[in-house]
Amino acid sequence: MPDAHDLLNSDEAGLRQLVESLGQPAYRARQIWRQLYQRGEVDPLAMSDLPSEFRQQLARASLTPEPPLEIQTSDDGSTSKALIPLDDGEMIETVLIRSAPRDTVCLSSQAGCAMGCVFCATGLQGLRRQLTTGEIMRQAILARGWAREEGRELTHVVFMGMGEPLANYASVSEAIARLTDAEAFGMSPRRITVSTVGVPAGIRRLAADHPRVNLAVSLHAPDVKLRRELVPVPGASLDDILSAVREHNRITGGRVTFEYVLLQGVNDSRAQARRLADRIKGLRTHVNLIPLNPSPGVVGERPSRRATLRFQQILQECGIPATVRVEQGRDIAAACGQLRGDRVRPTA
Repeated sequence: MPDAHDLLNSDEAGLRQLVESLGQPAYRARQIWRQLYQRGEVDPLAMSDLPSEFRQQLARASLTPEPPLEIQTSDDGSTSKALIPLDDGEMIETVLIRSAPRDTVCLSSQAGCAMGCVFCATGLQGLRRQLTTGEIMRQAILARGWAREEGRELTHVVFMGMGEPLANYASVSEAIARLTDAEAFGMSPRRITVSTVGVPAGIRRLAADHPRVNLAVSLHAPDVKLRRELVPVPGASLDDILSAVREHNRITGGRVTFEYVLLQGVNDSRAQARRLADRIKGLRTHVNLIPLNPSPGVVGERPSRRATLRFQQILQECGIPATVRVEQGRDIAAACGQLRGDRVRPTA
């Protein structure tokens, strides 16, 4: 009998190798694939189109992922957050956002994060490890299951959870392939967004490999010095990031979203709004303004509604499309910058 096998971490070739090692015909791999990604069934014993004896074999030869340790739902019912244990004891968080007619899952790509953004709770932990493709897909399967239980369907995927997706490119790219595979999730790439703090090589690679997937870039400052203070990413200058975005525009023909977390008295002034507009002028882009979400240990204060709308208005007057993100799940620490992957409770 082979060592315990993680079905979600296997591509189809790996599944074929497994089923053949168990004395089964190769086509069983495609049946397992459909069970995993179309039905969302991760327990071999419940894969009803497989022979009973083979289900028993497969269950003995494979790992069944642990269920979430905890699921919290916001008071308004719009957002649910799951605390998910991994095989080695690490924990991650996954968020389902209900905003009719959309149901969106926010996926984590790393346990912790190395980027060190001063306003993000995930970054306080540092990078603990990369997630595998299977661990990423497990989150999508869980979220789709919640949506289906409520009579809806998962419509969108955003890589905006814990970690920097482009620093775990191989696993994220393979997850995108499975999400868009007609024999797996069958999702349009236009309904998938990858959010990065700014990894120029990764931005270019994503444009080449997945040109129809949406890109969001966390900018957070209009000038080099302030950005380095807020987002201390080594080896990625603001000019390099904007150059990569320009290339992404050219290759994909698509629009890039710039995410901009507003911190009171730090990056929310009128002058900074104008400098930001000057910086990104000429790019096919849209700015998504995100008033800081409070979390234990993070730096900064949330700006007033008036200051947020003033910043938005200045960008719009400069010809830059800009919106203010409608935040959901703040009361369960499920909003932007609040994910931690532990049992720390949100503060009031």
